[in-house]
Amino acid sequence: MLLLIALANVDVFAFGFLPGFRGYPAEQSILDSIFTMARMVLVDGRAFPLFAALFGYGLVQLLQNRGSAEPARSSRLLRRRGMWLVVIGFVHGMLLFTADIVALYGLCALVFAGLVVRLSDRGLLTVALSLVALALLTGAVRGLPAEALGQAGVVTATPTIFGGDVVGALQARMSEWALGAIRLFGLMPAVLFGVYAGRKSVLTWGPERKRVLGLVAFTGLAAGIVAGVPSALMAASVWTDPPIGIAAIAGTLHLAGGYAAAAGYLALFALLAATVRRPPGLIVKALSVSGQRSLTLYLSQSLLFLVLFDPDFFGLGDRFGIALNSAVAAGVWIVGVLSALLMDRLSIRGPAEVLLRSLTYWPVARSAGPRSR
Repeated sequence: MLLLIALANVDVFAFGFLPGFRGYPAEQSILDSIFTMARMVLVDGRAFPLFAALFGYGLVQLLQNRGSAEPARSSRLLRRRGMWLVVIGFVHGMLLFTADIVALYGLCALVFAGLVVRLSDRGLLTVALSLVALALLTGAVRGLPAEALGQAGVVTATPTIFGGDVVGALQARMSEWALGAIRLFGLMPAVLFGVYAGRKSVLTWGPERKRVLGLVAFTGLAAGIVAGVPSALMAASVWTDPPIGIAAIAGTLHLAGGYAAAAGYLALFALLAATVRRPPGLIVKALSVSGQRSLTLYLSQSLLFLVLFDPDFFGLGDRFGIALNSAVAAGVWIVGVLSALLMDRLSIRGPAEVLLRSLTYWPVARSAGPRSR
């Protein structure tokens, strides 16, 4: 999952090219076009809904770990967690990465805390499907060519990722971070689908469900790839100057394909988990401990990208194309995995996870302290 996120985010830190469709370079080499198309059908618009579904899945696990607490207390817990995720995401957006996604997940937790606790499975799916229609509209907007979005005043890139004027950059980053909230509409259905999957514990299904998981994995990923092809051709500058209406339809298909691909990835992960031998090998162990520190590694990816691409540091931002940027993203992910493995060996928890847990449970522990004595 963190590899997909790294691939989705790395180009935001690049500069020195004219941004085209969905922020990809308007002019690309053949190799870059190939990588762009691959990332469009497998990563772009697929990683974020998958991460959102896993976030919803995690909310259910959080509540299950709390036992049989009453709905009001459970809702308050989710809202506290969501509030602090918004704070962490805001700081992340102002200092490192204005396309931050953590705050949006926090907003989802704030909005849906009551629904997650109280709604039945059918009610949950009804709300999620209703929100899909709203999300598809945002997909149509994002599918418009960069020129049309620019004429409408919509920002298609994040120019303040590197800024010399600190105060001015912070003000501009505030606007960019706020404009990114439009992605919330695309994430909300995925979070609720993840909650439903968490209630059904699909990631812990055993080998007896392999056929079902395999079918969902294949059909979901296949649908995501096919639905992403039109937008991939535009992003790779193979299909230039499409009619506005066709571009909007392609954007809607791309977003819908993202939900399908997210379901496919989720089923694929569950299928892999069902086939892992016990005890797990070193690679599975490394991936597992990385997942336990996912927030820390996500934030550290932004820091590493900034150091690598910022002209005041290594200054790689205007030297590489999509293909080499993808290699850098994979390298940053590998560094994160190895770091997580080392932290596990040293019994060090993820700093961001420790902070989030402390902030989330601090009011509870504080109020429970006197009573326990």
